[in-house]
Amino acid sequence: MSLTLNLTKEKGFSKYILPATFDNFTVSNNVTFTYIQAFKEKIGFNKILSSILSFKKAPNAVFQPAEIIDFMIDSVIQGNTRFLHMDQLRYDNAYTEIKGHKVPSEKVCRDLIKALPESSLEELRLINKTLLSLQSKGTKREVIMNFDDTVCTIFGEQEGASVGYNPRYHGRPSFKEKIGIIANTDELVNVTLEEGKHHTNHGFLDFVKSCEEQLPENWIIKRVRVDRGAFDYDNILYFESKGYEYVMKAKNQAWIRCFIDYVNQREHLYPWTEIDKTFSVNEIYAKMPKWDKVRRIVIIRKKLPQPKTGQICMDIDEFKYEYQAIVTNIEYMTPEEIFHEYNQRCDIENKIDELKEGFAFDQNSQRNKFCNEIFLLIKMIAYNLHNWFKRTILPEFMRHHEITTIRRILYNVPGNLVGKGRYRHIRYPNNPFLKTVITYIRKALMVFCLT
Repeated sequence: MSLTLNLTKEKGFSKYILPATFDNFTVSNNVTFTYIQAFKEKIGFNKILSSILSFKKAPNAVFQPAEIIDFMIDSVIQGNTRFLHMDQLRYDNAYTEIKGHKVPSEKVCRDLIKALPESSLEELRLINKTLLSLQSKGTKREVIMNFDDTVCTIFGEQEGASVGYNPRYHGRPSFKEKIGIIANTDELVNVTLEEGKHHTNHGFLDFVKSCEEQLPENWIIKRVRVDRGAFDYDNILYFESKGYEYVMKAKNQAWIRCFIDYVNQREHLYPWTEIDKTFSVNEIYAKMPKWDKVRRIVIIRKKLPQPKTGQICMDIDEFKYEYQAIVTNIEYMTPEEIFHEYNQRCDIENKIDELKEGFAFDQNSQRNKFCNEIFLLIKMIAYNLHNWFKRTILPEFMRHHEITTIRRILYNVPGNLVGKGRYRHIRYPNNPFLKTVITYIRKALMVFCLT
């Protein structure tokens, strides 16, 4: 009998099943946020919110809209993009000590976006423009704009969603988000939330004009890159009237195929230039029926994979090559350079992935379309705020990291916020990499100023 009891005791014992206490109020995985908060204070972010947001809650309200939206932006940057997850910051003692006051609950956040008036959409865009203007520091700059849209599938019943082109979930309702972003530096200029059935070219020029309005006055659009979805003669005329350089992929229309056949039939006049083993380029100056003049068309030829040995392959051009055409008004670049120039537009695809995975741009959890758009614009502000912090304060080797990587190696690293007043400091794990990064951040923040 005693032997059985001893065996039971031995089986139940493990050196890894340790007792736990819940009395530590200093450890947190949000302590690094103190440096983002310091950056926000340097640029006067809370003053920007308070001065632009016209909607005010009752004087006896615990939180005003500027404080609530500031908290929502903090949550998005830290990765708490769902309303239910925002309370994780609310119950984080280190975060509340960094902020110096209580923070709202996720219900307060949801109630605010329902209560905001229609004018708040333009006010949030104005906040975003103000951030870009502060970042510009009054310096004249020529920018290259990339335009694209993306499908955001809906898994519920949301107002404004509709069934349209959906490459992954066929037949499901969705939203379309148009995105205008600056090449190389990745500032997000504007974003819209539209019905899923809208084509890329639906309201495209209106979106381009809204992006022009959102740019700081001293930022001038030099060039635009556009995918085939917005290939339209009216768009070409508008870009030319504004003096923009444009690189636009053409749709596979009958006239484009005629130009390609014309080039192939006269290779002695239009020799192909090989870029690599797969791609070759050519060019022709031609006029489509609706056009008022001839324009430069760069033709891309892609070699298709060869069939396996023993298989019969018809000696027809369509089975050997795939063609694309790019319409442009840039004359000082070679066809090969135009090919590479347009390919740089593909970086917007990577940015869209980051916006979806890191900032939840594809999550539209509210039934009301207006609420979804409000939260989308708040995410846009959070993205640009973080992008400015990343490009200005973080070390050079981290400035091309996506937000998910930065959270993993920096923002969400646990630490202890200890001490009071002048003696308050953070205790991190003994990590040489983290020590190098934090030392750099502190020095960069000390010397940073807007003027």
